Amino acid sequence: MSESTRSVIVIGGGLAGLSAAVRLAEAGRVVTLIEATRAGGGRARSFHDATLDREVDNGQHLMMGCYRETLAFLRAIDSTDGVYFQKNLEVTMVKPGGKRLHLQCPALPAPLHLATGLLTMRGLGVLDKAAALRAGLMLRGEVQRPDDNETCDSWLRRLGQTATLRNAFWDPLIWGTLNDDPLVSSAAMFTAVLDRAFLTSRDASRLGVPKVPLSRLYVEQSLAYLRARGCELRLGEPVRALEVVNSRVTGVTLKSGDTLAADVVVSTVPPQAFLDMLPGTLPNHPVYQDIARLRPSPIVNLWFSVDRAPFEDPFVGLVAGPLHWMFNRSQIEGEVGSEVMMNCTISAARACVDDPPETLQALLQSELQRYFPAAGPQGPKIKRFKVIKEKRATISHAAGTYHCRPEVTGPVRGLYMAGDWVRTGLPATIESAVQSGHDAAKAILTSERN
Repeated sequence: MSESTRSVIVIGGGLAGLSAAVRLAEAGRVVTLIEATRAGGGRARSFHDATLDREVDNGQHLMMGCYRETLAFLRAIDSTDGVYFQKNLEVTMVKPGGKRLHLQCPALPAPLHLATGLLTMRGLGVLDKAAALRAGLMLRGEVQRPDDNETCDSWLRRLGQTATLRNAFWDPLIWGTLNDDPLVSSAAMFTAVLDRAFLTSRDASRLGVPKVPLSRLYVEQSLAYLRARGCELRLGEPVRALEVVNSRVTGVTLKSGDTLAADVVVSTVPPQAFLDMLPGTLPNHPVYQDIARLRPSPIVNLWFSVDRAPFEDPFVGLVAGPLHWMFNRSQIEGEVGSEVMMNCTISAARACVDDPPETLQALLQSELQRYFPAAGPQGPKIKRFKVIKEKRATISHAAGTYHCRPEVTGPVRGLYMAGDWVRTGLPATIESAVQSGHDAAKAILTSERN
């Protein structure tokens, strides 16, 4: 079958699906994109919320300068202006009582910029800085021999990292990038982040924050890109099942009962949704049984407004508390008004994902008072409040589970898997999702040439 007559279906309109579809369309393929919702965006989307009277993301996302696949995707759809990046890595961490630890990395080659930043970090003692230097000297060797069976906690202990340095730098980075507790999360996944972020170039470690809601950042532009290239977009049409004959995919059946034929299908839906689409005895295949062993890790996002921001930075980390990162969305988006819109993330939020909104608001108010006492005895007063829960935000990166993540190709010919949960060498992040989409597209185009 010639390249021009091969039909490609991409299931899912999130980061993985849209990046795969855009890359295939860029190569001249006509793609049919099928998305269960009418808006798309998957687990990285935005929507209008009546309580806050604004468009909000379902979760706050940080990017890094090392997100090369993500940046390539945004360039393809002409959307790179939608992300604010720091000039150099700079992070403020706030301790209970209001004391601050400030990491500011100078304009030095990697990894000297990080080592210098940690050694000059205000609020660290001599032993802490000695531990930072030890980690810096050992880091290159560590990323070359990662062990997925070692936890982050064990790894940090082995490198002699102090409790102060862990609270101020390592643990917040682990919670933020792995969405899991350092006590259980994989050191191999963490060193993969450190390798890309801190051992390649200084720019790679810069943090970036979307300046616009996520759907405006990439969903709308991607759909416009695909329409302009003659791709078919079937939004609001969930896929019920994959059609497979003699271990080869032949198409999909929609929830409506319609069947669409295809020579190639790329599924970018989450693990359980993918398994639910497999027909017959296919779920018993060892590759798919491994996928079934993956477990989710939730994220809770607290959106709220206050009359004045408790800090001047675009975002800060909160040391050794139940809330992990806090963002000044009004500052990031350049808004001016009587209310300041804020966002706070709780990673790996298993302990509170089922709590009612009033309980979470009370927790937020008490933590604002605890970390920002200068704002007054009650802390900043919350005016409007909204809880957004993603119970299956990412997979858990518990040590020893990386082997359960599949390659983009599998036992069914013509069926490709993508999503932040496939085997990209990275934890389940925006970059992992986009890389998986690009990897799937590359595998398809390579198979056509062979």
